[in-house]
Amino acid sequence: MLSREKRSDNYRAVFFDHNDPALVTAMTAITTNITITPAMPADCPHVAEMSNALHIELDYDNPPHTSQSIHEMMFGPKALIQSLIAWHGDRAVGQTIFQPFYNPDYSKLGLWMTELYVIPDMRSEKVGNKLMTALGKHALDEGYVSMWWSVLHRNKAACRFYERLGARNSGALQYEIDGNDLIDLAG
Repeated sequence: MLSREKRSDNYRAVFFDHNDPALVTAMTAITTNITITPAMPADCPHVAEMSNALHIELDYDNPPHTSQSIHEMMFGPKALIQSLIAWHGDRAVGQTIFQPFYNPDYSKLGLWMTELYVIPDMRSEKVGNKLMTALGKHALDEGYVSMWWSVLHRNKAACRFYERLGARNSGALQYEIDGNDLIDLAG
């Protein structure tokens, strides 16, 4: 179960008891010198950097992430997101960002993955597979009934990757309203 520990004035995400070897093995994948760990407050610069790299790669202008904004979303009083980071030695080489959501198909919680990113020079090392495996284990450990995410139609490589994992296109469309349209909607 995800819990929070107060340490000085900072919050720290704790996914499992680091002293329990069975749980450490379940949440930590180590092969080809890749280790998957839950993000900690000190990792926020890495999370922001990789999130911004993904936005740039997908041709979005002005990536919005800063260490401070990520820290607030992950460890602040209204924390909503969590992250797993893939490490090659002491180098952050990939991440997934996720959060729980209500799955109306089951009337239970599911896991919504908002991002999966692997740095380009590590994409042939199965880092994405390792992140997804660790995320799947986390979802099951937390009692989530499903994992959902969205992918851009134009991101064909990502679509193929997810299909190789056994994921299927649910046929759902995702809509967004923001900016002035959101202001207009709110009246």
